[in-house]
Amino acid sequence: MVTSAATSPPSPGRRPTASRRSRPRPACRNGMRFLSLLAALWMLQSCAGSTPLQQRCAEGHRHLDDQQWDRAERSYDRALKLSPGYGPALVGRASARIGLNRYAEALSDVDAALAGSPDRLEWRSRRGVLLHALGRYEEALVELDRVLARSPNHAASLTGRAMTYLRLKRCPEAMRDLRRARRLGVPIPDSWLQTCPDLK
Repeated sequence: MVTSAATSPPSPGRRPTASRRSRPRPACRNGMRFLSLLAALWMLQSCAGSTPLQQRCAEGHRHLDDQQWDRAERSYDRALKLSPGYGPALVGRASARIGLNRYAEALSDVDAALAGSPDRLEWRSRRGVLLHALGRYEEALVELDRVLARSPNHAASLTGRAMTYLRLKRCPEAMRDLRRARRLGVPIPDSWLQTCPDLK
C-alpha cells in the first residue's frame, strides 16, 4: 500500500531528504533475490552412476545442495576435465557460478551445454534468467517466451519472465505471470505483487 507521503508532492521550498532520494525502489531491493528462489525450481540432471565422471558430477550436486559454491565449482571442473562437453556438469557449474554472482561465466557454461542439447527447457530457462541478471532484458524475454511456448506452466520461466517484465516496467504482464507462478506453488512474496505502483 502506498502512503500519502509517497504520493503527495513536496511542500513549496521543501527539498526531499537525501535518504528519500537514495531509497531504492522495490524492484531494486528485490535485485537478484529471485535467483535463489528459482534454484529450488530448476532441476539438475541426475549424475547417478559409478564412473569417475558421474562421481565428480554427483559430488558437485551435493555441494550445491549445501550451498558450498566454491566446492561445487571445483567438483564440476574435475568432471569437465574428464569430459569437456558434459552438459550436466556444465549446467551444474553454471549453478555454482550463479551462487558466486559470476553471471557471465555461468551464461558461457549454459551456452556450451545448449550447444549439445538445444532443446533442454531447463537449461534454456537458466539462459533466460542469466540474460536478465546481465541486464539483457529483451534477449531474456525471447528465451523465456521460447520455453513457455512449449511448457506454459514452467514455473521458473514464468517467475523469471515476470521479473524481466518488472525491469521493463511492463506491469500488467509482470503481475499476470507472478499470479500464475503463485498458483503453481511458487512462493512469490507479497512485496513483489506490490511493486508496480512504485514503478509508475
